[in-house]
Amino acid sequence: MLQQERHEKILDLISQLGRVYAAGLSQSLQVSEDTIRRDLKQLDELKKLRRVHGGALPLQQEFQEYRDRQDEVDPLKKRVALAAIPFIKAHQTILIDSGTTCLQLAMNLPTDFNFTVVTPSPLVATKLMHHNNIELILLGGKVSKSAVMALGATTNAMLRKIHFDVCFLGVYALHPSQGLTINRLDEAETLAAIIEQSELVISLGSSLKLGKVGTYKICNSNKLDVLVTDSESNPKVLKLLQTKGVKITLCAD
Repeated sequence: MLQQERHEKILDLISQLGRVYAAGLSQSLQVSEDTIRRDLKQLDELKKLRRVHGGALPLQQEFQEYRDRQDEVDPLKKRVALAAIPFIKAHQTILIDSGTTCLQLAMNLPTDFNFTVVTPSPLVATKLMHHNNIELILLGGKVSKSAVMALGATTNAMLRKIHFDVCFLGVYALHPSQGLTINRLDEAETLAAIIEQSELVISLGSSLKLGKVGTYKICNSNKLDVLVTDSESNPKVLKLLQTKGVKITLCAD
């Protein structure tokens, strides 16, 4: 087997399993463990995976505080947000998460019918203050200054009293086998509570967020109903997500 073929197989297995071991790869690919270790080292240097003792893991998503990027204008995130708007119907109660893509969604909501928006994000709420057709509910609780959203026990208690027709969640990291993950435990708990209260769970994430992992699990991939992403997403990752029951919507290029 050629090196390129081994590399593709290793990356496919990481997408499917979430972790690979050098000894197992040596047996399945019928090469020495030294060869596998060299392969993993090369893939690590290419930032295709994260080499660890005895094997490899998916890439860890790089962490950047939301408050440090809330003013960024990213055309791709706007396109992803716009592709999610058709899921919103009249008289629904929807939840919009914190995050830059969700902020773009809030800035482009329909104005020709009535519906209710619930959000833990003061920034999202501010964007909707002048929408006459939207009933706005801002969740209370302790506000995380770094995540710029309400989190914790008070917020989660409020969430459990509301039923959402649709929730829109920004994606920090999404991996077919590891699920939706993030690097904050309290944020993971609040997002998990949102998902439990929602009929339809729509995740908004560019190709840069797919196939990667964070520290704390929010939910398994099969808890997501729809992923809205862009055409640069890895087709193998998208196919694996589809096998988990996730419907894929690609935004316009």
